[in-house]
Amino acid sequence: MVSSEAHVFLFVKPGDHVVIRNEKPPENDQNGYWIGQVINCIGGARNPNSWTLFQVADIDNGEIIIINADTVERILKTAEN
Repeated sequence: MVSSEAHVFLFVKPGDHVVIRNEKPPENDQNGYWIGQVINCIGGARNPNSWTLFQVADIDNGEIIIINADTVERILKTAEN
């Protein structure tokens, strides 16, 4: 499991299933969270190995979304090697 809950996004890898906090207030969803599978990790300008954005597929509807890394709350399932 992840050792630091505050910086969980640093441990995310492509293929992981993650819990994501909505950036906008929820409309129909009561809790404001959703689950996605990470497709790609995008690094920052200062350090390309420090993730700042993720390309994620929503597991409910298949929509591909780019999210801010800090909206990842928890890693549910890590990618199989």
